[in-house]
Amino acid sequence: MERYTTNTMTVERKGVFDKSRKKRFELTFTCKDSRQKKSILVIGLNPASDDISIIDTTTTFILNNLIPMGYTTVTICNLYGELFKQRLKPSEVPNNTENRKYLEEVLKRGFDTILLGYGNTFLTNKFVKEEKAYLRKLLSGYKDKVVDIVDDKGEYERLTAIHPLMAGRYFSCRWKLRSFVFEKEKTSDEKMPDGMKKADGEKVPEKTAKARDGKQSEKIRKPIKEEGEKKTDEESDSNQNSEPVAPAEATE
Repeated sequence: MERYTTNTMTVERKGVFDKSRKKRFELTFTCKDSRQKKSILVIGLNPASDDISIIDTTTTFILNNLIPMGYTTVTICNLYGELFKQRLKPSEVPNNTENRKYLEEVLKRGFDTILLGYGNTFLTNKFVKEEKAYLRKLLSGYKDKVVDIVDDKGEYERLTAIHPLMAGRYFSCRWKLRSFVFEKEKTSDEKMPDGMKKADGEKVPEKTAKARDGKQSEKIRKPIKEEGEKKTDEESDSNQNSEPVAPAEATE
């Protein structure tokens, strides 16, 4: 047996749910045998499984890419805690307060890295935009730790907060983590078109002459979506895909 070598890894799984198991607040994987202790928090969109014995496609990509980077504790939380087995329906979430509070407490654990991976769907959805805005406030004290995924060749660098499912399908094993650039909150004056900034005590016309004539001075661009994030993906994959796939072992 001297000609053989053996690598072993014990990975502990922990899921945190509400009592009705209709919400999942956390899914954590801990490599118990590693000497190195490095932690990362992944914030996705929403969970889709209440069974921690199943490692779905999204989670597999997360583990297979982050564990080889040296992360021995991988915690997955989401913008929403509601379990939607198909696509997330933000308008059907009655109240997200409990998930917000849980995220706030999780952040206090002092992760080495915080990865935003909620993807580029729902960009114009008012409910999701509100949750992202609240998350930005929570992350205000952790900005130096917040990252997102980009490929090592920079082919997808124009996208932000890329979903791990998309990153895994298109450039698995080529992940790089870059510092996340937070958008500057615009003032009311900055949001106004040129020539429309108001002086103190001055009212701004609701419509310009061009607007009254039904013309627009410039076209509004539609937000960029992730390549590969087609309708089928949006409908079948939220944060977790239900396909059970065992993670590959990471070498030490």
